[in-house]
Amino acid sequence: MKHVYLIVFLLIPIRIFSWDLEKEKNGITVHTRAVEGSELKEFRGKTKLKADLNTVISLMEDNPNYVTWFKNCKHAEAVKVLNTKEKYIYIQNGAPWPVNDRDFVIHTVFSQDKNTGTVTYTIRPVANIVAEKKGLVRGTLKGFWKFVPVGDEIEVTYQILSDPGGSIPTSIANFVVVDIPYETLKMMKEKVTESKYINSPKHPDLILPMAK
Repeated sequence: MKHVYLIVFLLIPIRIFSWDLEKEKNGITVHTRAVEGSELKEFRGKTKLKADLNTVISLMEDNPNYVTWFKNCKHAEAVKVLNTKEKYIYIQNGAPWPVNDRDFVIHTVFSQDKNTGTVTYTIRPVANIVAEKKGLVRGTLKGFWKFVPVGDEIEVTYQILSDPGGSIPTSIANFVVVDIPYETLKMMKEKVTESKYINSPKHPDLILPMAK
């Protein structure tokens, strides 16, 4: 029987796609990879922020101000807060003509590794929280933000697989999966220098690294 299972396993096609470097500029790298069954590539943006962990988390928790630094974001709000770690966020993104604007409803969960201090926001799509709106195409987002304290810097990873819904020309799709993480992280570098985030009260669930 074990031999039968082994033969079946070997006959199953396994497609593992590697990450391709698409852009490296201003201390930001963007990789993409194909995902079987998806029209749009998954992206992974990385950079380092000269900021402390609480400043970065304060920025992430300020959902309405996503419009000032998330690329293409036209509206963002927490439509349902379950507790200090979980919420549902509604986001509207602009799209270049002739593509219709998109909207997304996501469930985000805050977690932190007590040993390393690493903070992760996991992102998954949800339905039935916000009704679909006329003139907007409902898409989905799945992925995470990860913030790793290293000395006086925070290493950031922003990784997302999006299903934008409807149809998007390949040329536009291939452009946005590079442009969105790059421009978002570029603006994030500027936002963490603002005093409103630097001086923000500590997130109730955040454990700050011990000073050395």
